Amino acid sequence: MSHDQPGESPNDRTARFWAERHRDLAADAHDNFLNHPLIQAYVSLRAFGSLVGHLDVVVAELRSRTRPGDRVLSVGCGPAVKERALARALPDREFVGLDIAPETVARVAAECAAEGLRNLSVREGDFNDLQLERGSFRAILGLGAIHHVERLESFWRGCAHGLAEDGCVLAQEYVGADRFQWTAAQIEAGDAALATIVPLRYQTHHTAVERTPVEYMIAADPSEAARSSEILATCRDAGFEIPGYAGAGCALLQPVLMNQISAFDPQNWVDNHVLATLFREEDRLMREGRLGDDFAMFVAKPRR
Repeated sequence: MSHDQPGESPNDRTARFWAERHRDLAADAHDNFLNHPLIQAYVSLRAFGSLVGHLDVVVAELRSRTRPGDRVLSVGCGPAVKERALARALPDREFVGLDIAPETVARVAAECAAEGLRNLSVREGDFNDLQLERGSFRAILGLGAIHHVERLESFWRGCAHGLAEDGCVLAQEYVGADRFQWTAAQIEAGDAALATIVPLRYQTHHTAVERTPVEYMIAADPSEAARSSEILATCRDAGFEIPGYAGAGCALLQPVLMNQISAFDPQNWVDNHVLATLFREEDRLMREGRLGDDFAMFVAKPRR
């Protein structure tokens, strides 16, 4: 945590505070709290009612919604870690990864070839301007990538164009506040939790919930959570129906725990008790309608 410097003005102190935290705003750092096994269990139980891996859910959905030989597109694949796991789990489907960075595409292609992974290919493309052959994919995956899409209207049109008859989009996404500009309800609930539930020894990064200045968000990653709160609304407005939705909560957990989850030892039952108390509080606030889902898994299908 920051400490005041001699002769430092309030404005200087604020600038230094966020400069020191700039390193924490690397892509996908916001969801590092999900790496804790107890939180993984909480999310799984809330979303699915059982302990199941998130990729296992995708495999099961693809197994039921696609057929051998079908093509599956994953947008914003990056190093394609998830896509490789899916390709191994479903060797009779053809997977295509899409990423905007040519160097990433080249590296992943070379690694897949070296691994002998024949049912996964990667290509360069911009998910803000999907250029897909009509009806060429049975499923389109958004595995933590759609919240980076800025032109959501164009994205959903591209998905509808590229999906085969009875095809679908399968998404596991951050759908919370844009640019992590936490709502007033999140700040109020988060500050109360830090004051009454989370002992100070766990507050290694922050002792209050702060909205990250947008300029620092953009400097770290210009596309991070650009329009995350609009994902579901723009999907419906584009003519999709959402026949399957599983909310994962985390509207309290994320602003309270991000960047300080490492203070909680999964093998320490005192630490786990604090997390369990946070789970109960988040559930209470959700049941009262004061908080919603920051993360969700959903199935979207174009209305034909």
